[in-house]
Amino acid sequence: MKKQLSILAVLVGASLSAQAAQGSFFTIVDVSDKGYASGISTDGSGLIGINAKNNTAEYFSTVQFADFLVDRFRFEQGCLLSSSVCDSFWDDNSTGNFAYQWRVDFRANTDQRSNVGYVVSNETDGLVTALGETPSDRVGYKMAGKVRTAYAVINDGNPVELKDAASTHSLAHSISIPTAIKDLDGQYLVTGTAATGLNHVVNGDFYRYCFEGNEDQYGDYRYCPGVDTQASFWLFNGSGNLDKLIQPTSYANGRDSVLQTASALDAAKYNGTVYGVGYSSTGEYGSGDLDGRNLASYWTLDLAAGTVGTTQVIPLPEGQPGKDDAKLQHSWAVAVNDNGYVIGNQRYRINKGQNRPVEMFLFNLNTPTTSAVVPMQDNPLSGSGSEASAINDHNMVVGWRDSRHQTQPVVNGTNRMQEAFLLNAAAPNNSWYLNDLICGQDDAGNKQCAQNGKFYHIAYASGISADGTIAATAYRYDSEDDLNKRTNATVVAVKLAPTVKDYQGNTPANYVVSNVPANNQTGQDGDGGGGGSLFWLTLLALPFAWLRRYQR
Repeated sequence: MKKQLSILAVLVGASLSAQAAQGSFFTIVDVSDKGYASGISTDGSGLIGINAKNNTAEYFSTVQFADFLVDRFRFEQGCLLSSSVCDSFWDDNSTGNFAYQWRVDFRANTDQRSNVGYVVSNETDGLVTALGETPSDRVGYKMAGKVRTAYAVINDGNPVELKDAASTHSLAHSISIPTAIKDLDGQYLVTGTAATGLNHVVNGDFYRYCFEGNEDQYGDYRYCPGVDTQASFWLFNGSGNLDKLIQPTSYANGRDSVLQTASALDAAKYNGTVYGVGYSSTGEYGSGDLDGRNLASYWTLDLAAGTVGTTQVIPLPEGQPGKDDAKLQHSWAVAVNDNGYVIGNQRYRINKGQNRPVEMFLFNLNTPTTSAVVPMQDNPLSGSGSEASAINDHNMVVGWRDSRHQTQPVVNGTNRMQEAFLLNAAAPNNSWYLNDLICGQDDAGNKQCAQNGKFYHIAYASGISADGTIAATAYRYDSEDDLNKRTNATVVAVKLAPTVKDYQGNTPANYVVSNVPANNQTGQDGDGGGGGSLFWLTLLALPFAWLRRYQR
């Protein structure tokens, strides 16, 4: 009898062991181009990324694929870190790839960024900023001196210029930059930002400060983009020819004395109405030159009439940026899907948990008077940051957040390590670290995380296709030991191909294999203080070694 039970126990144990074996939820498709993934086509076939010449993003505590000309919420506050770390990231006494060089090259009209992935190009020839339903539809901008002009390519045809509305002043002030291209019932709609031609700055001082001003660490770059910009929608007719540019007639809370910036970052059709989302301007904070703030906003579009509705501000639980006692400095909406879900982010004006975080929010167009929710707020600790970047029509959201083990101060400290996330907008309490979805288990239940013979830390997720394929930036390592020590990293743009196509809801939960980064509190002094360490700076410099290979 005991022998029979022993045999049964062995069989049951073998069965349980076999059941433990599983593959990872995502397979990593390494595009092998050193760069930061910035987007993916809706069909998932094309990925684009950005290769930069400098580490400006580290100086401003943001991402490398940010636009440091038009999106003022990325750079308006300057550097938040300790003075020694800020100085190291600026470094005006070096020929290295630091933020100072970004400012010098910007003033000299020097090409600074190039594409990796589906398109290989640069700012002079035409930098691609977004892909459409397929990569044959794409948008970008070309730089010629101080002029940045948007363009669209449809079905791999010839580029079509998308100019601004600045017909009342010199072409030297021209700015138009696209953010997305959407096929809506056979018509193409391009979203973005462009100069209005209705600039209220005296003698063009803002423009001069932006493009010709000083190279100081806390200097005139704060006046960029130098002209008033507005959320912009370029309409194409059914034949694929450019019809017109339309812009809202006013800002959320306009004030002519401040630099006013606005942009449309995405569009979708919901309940028969086309909505654009992005940010508008408010001058309620004050009348000083740089007192303009950005507010997450949306607009309704009548494509047949070629009109834009009144700017609507997205309500946030922390109140509206720009108000007298506002906790928030800026807010912006980044994407909308066909189900009416809007994702966006809010940036704090005040310190919170030794940080001044960006926090993602979720808003529903079906309940426009109900405040947005902030699903990752203070998770796992007060002041933890998170940023949403994209959503698909299965309501799956991607972005990045402070790595789950990071606690060191950011304000007067160092930047925190980031981890990419996936979240279900319909049930926002359901979210996952992408690093937990790239590992499987062997027959004995042991974690298996190597893919392509390498080890990866997924830091930023910047796009998601219709079937759930994700565009992400990863730190790639040759060994697990290097991964745990964070040494010898190569920054690569990758696609994460899902095992379950068209997944939604809580499906990823069945594939979670805990893959917590090694608890290495770089940037935190031994006594828990906020000073940046040389060890941290050395680690940060490693991923940028490849930037010296940048070629125009």
